[in-house]
Formats: sequence, structure tokens, C-alpha cells
Amino acid sequence: MRIFLEHEVKNVYYFIIITFIFSWLLWLPKLLSSLGVIGYSSSFNILMLCGSFGPLIASFFLTYIEKGIDGIKQIWHKGWYCEKKAYLYISFLLIPGLTFFSLLLASLPLGYNLLDLLTFKKYGYIFTEILVTFLIGGPFQEEFGWRGYALDLLQSKWNALESSIILGGIWSLWHFPLFYIVDTPQLNQSFISFTISIIAVSVLFTWLHNNTDGSILVAMSFHASINVSYLVFLPKISGTSNLIFTIFLNITIICILFSYGHNKLRRSEMMEEIVISPKPLKEVIQ
Repeated sequence: MRIFLEHEVKNVYYFIIITFIFSWLLWLPKLLSSLGVIGYSSSFNILMLCGSFGPLIASFFLTYIEKGIDGIKQIWHKGWYCEKKAYLYISFLLIPGLTFFSLLLASLPLGYNLLDLLTFKKYGYIFTEILVTFLIGGPFQEEFGWRGYALDLLQSKWNALESSIILGGIWSLWHFPLFYIVDTPQLNQSFISFTISIIAVSVLFTWLHNNTDGSILVAMSFHASINVSYLVFLPKISGTSNLIFTIFLNITIICILFSYGHNKLRRSEMMEEIVISPKPLKEVIQ
């Protein structure tokens, strides 16, 4: 068992090294350009996009080394399948719902029209926003790595809550160069506040992951919903709405930790049957 755990943790180290080196090297030209060290080139934007695939590249490479092409097929299948549809719907709606109601509560005293809270000005249509964000805005490039590969390895040694915090910290640090690169959402943000937010949502990612048998589709959907919420609602976010959202988010996390337990963030098999089974409770217990 000890050898197994050491092997799993070592693979996490390999994953981190490959991910960071791949991404940061490709981001370096635009970082140097943003800092005024070198001149700007439009090709830097292509390198930035390619660099965002670091987690996916590391995941697929290490999976191939460990399990061959069958391992690649298995992880790819998880990216497009989810048996427990309720969690898939939650992944789409949770963050947009919390954000919208936070804005609504903050805006009602100011006399906002309900439709004024929505804006689709970046790409024109909400479907386009979702599609573009899903494919090149982070979810597809990252979640085959963070949740598709690293999370289960971390949970082989640490409990679900601890693994969420560790992975959230790694995930946040991976973004660090973006805080100094022009035309990124992270520019002019507080890295500390960003890290706290990333760690908080990482708990929700783990909860969704553990209750869907590791569905990467759910992780990508949840990631996309967070990013689209940022695009749609950001122009209307105020200090008050942000505070209300933070309260809602923390209450949600606390309720999940209380209901599912911090060790696994997952219902027991018996509880799953009680919740989703049409059979009488007595029959389920038997």
C-alpha cells in the first residue's frame, strides 16, 4: 500500500512539472512582451492558447505511459459521459444561479430591470459564449488534467477536502503568470483573492467529481458555467453583489461538507439508492 501511494504521489509531481513547464514556456513570450522586455507579436496569442493545453497534454502523456492507448480511451470517454444527469444539471446551473440571485438581491433596491442584469456583448449570443468558453476558454484544456488525472491521485493519499485544497492551490499557482499578461481576465486582479476563490470552487469540483464516478464532462461543464457567468454578469457585479455571492457560495460548500462528509464528499452507496431508487426504503436497506 505504501509503495502504491508513493507511486501515485510521484505521478502528481510529474503531472505538475509537465503542466507548468509546457504552459509557462508558451506563455513566456507574451509575458515578456507585457512587461516591456520584448516587442509584441500576434503569434504570442496563439502560443497563449496552446499553453493553456498544458494540463491536458500532461494528463494524456502520463496516462499513455502508464496505461497505453486503452488508458487514453478511458479518460476520453469520461470527458463526454455522465450517468448521473442530476449532477450534470447542477454543474451547469449552480454558479450562474448563485451569481444571478446575488445580483438580483443587490440590484433590486437600485431599480434595475431584470433583463438589465444580463449582457451577452462579448460574442453576441449566450450559446456562442458557452461554446467558445467550453472549447478554448479553459474547461476542455484543463479539466482532463486537474480533475481527470490529478484529483484521483491526490485522493489516494489525502481525503477529499484536503485534496481539493491542495489541487486548488496548484491550479491557482498555474495561473500566476496570467496576472501580468495583458488581455487576460486575471490582469489587475488580486492573486490572493483569486486563490481563495479557486480553492473554494475546487471543493465543489471534487464533490461533483466524486458523485459522478469521475465524469470529466461534469467538471468541464462546471468550469464553463463559472467562466460564462464571469463573462455575462461581470459588468454588473458590485461590491454588494460580490459579498452576497460569497455568502451564498460558502453556505453551499458548508451544506455539502455537512451532508456528504469531508473525507469523501460522496454519498454512501446506500444513501445513493435511498435518494434515487423508486423502491421502498425497507427494500433498499435489505
